[in-house]
Amino acid sequence: MPKSVEVRPFYLIWRTTKFNALIERAGAKLRPFWKVIWTIGIAVSIGGSIYITYILARNLFFLFFKTEGASPVSLLIPGITLSPTFNTLFFFGISIVVILVSHEFSHGVAARAEGIKVKSTGLLLLAIIPGAFVEPDEEDLKKAKKSSQARVYAAGSTANIIIALIALALLTNGTLVISPLYNTTPSGVQITEVVPNSPAEGVLRTWDVIISINDSPIKNAIDLERVLKEIPPNSSVSITIIRGGETFPVDFKLGQSPTSNSSYIGIYTYPYYQPKYSFAPSFLPFYILGALSWIYILSLNIGLINIMPVTALDGDKLAEVMINFVFKKKNLSEKMGQVLRWSCLLMLVLNISMSFIVFPSFRFG
Repeated sequence: MPKSVEVRPFYLIWRTTKFNALIERAGAKLRPFWKVIWTIGIAVSIGGSIYITYILARNLFFLFFKTEGASPVSLLIPGITLSPTFNTLFFFGISIVVILVSHEFSHGVAARAEGIKVKSTGLLLLAIIPGAFVEPDEEDLKKAKKSSQARVYAAGSTANIIIALIALALLTNGTLVISPLYNTTPSGVQITEVVPNSPAEGVLRTWDVIISINDSPIKNAIDLERVLKEIPPNSSVSITIIRGGETFPVDFKLGQSPTSNSSYIGIYTYPYYQPKYSFAPSFLPFYILGALSWIYILSLNIGLINIMPVTALDGDKLAEVMINFVFKKKNLSEKMGQVLRWSCLLMLVLNISMSFIVFPSFRFG
């Protein structure tokens, strides 16, 4: 086993120094800029920590006393709380890579901008949960000023929140993002997934585009829902689709929705934006805008959770620095840190535990 790899029960770490030079250059080149960004990041992190703590406390109240107002809080585990479909795993994988790289790279850049050495970078696997890290020199970090330590600890979550805001800005202007290659007005609904054992299985395919049902135009999901409500379940209809560049009708027998009295096809759909050029695949907008949506949701939530004052999270280290800065008496600061740490950990664990009880079938994606 190479020295760079450390293996323990349910635990694997790979360390490397290959990215140290890149982190060094990035941190040294724009040192004044990074100091300003990560100083703002301290304020963002403190505000984010207060905000997410309030949200979780409020959600915990709802989980216990008013479940209709509660939201599920869960670890995302493929096949358990994360749907094991290709699209879900693809979006999850892309998001995690973006989140981990931006988070850890920012820690490294912040450390070098503060004159703190970076020993190594690496990847880890805790059971089936992937992660990444930047390992600063602990002695350098301990000797650094409190403000420098705070900037290093705040950098990762700040980067995640910035990435989330960029993704949100692109999503808000989603049609502009795809406009170089695609028309910006939907002209049908594209099938992204066929539900197993549904009426659609064996008749319709992934990436088919539905443009009409019984000569009623289908431009978007609202049109599709309206038409299905107008036609009785178990009716035979003619669905006009685009498949492989060809347009043709398909005879289809509708089923009944398992959740309502309306007709049912058994598909997941996305707006169809017609390509302007033959080389542009019809499914690309779904993956571009879908990835941005996942990056926004996961990057924002992971960034906020990570800044909570909970053991092993960046927020715990940042809170320790801030408490020690405000309260000079060591015994008092240690007691306050312990109270904050354990109360937030308990609140997070209770949110996750109660979510399994209130939302036993919850899956993301």
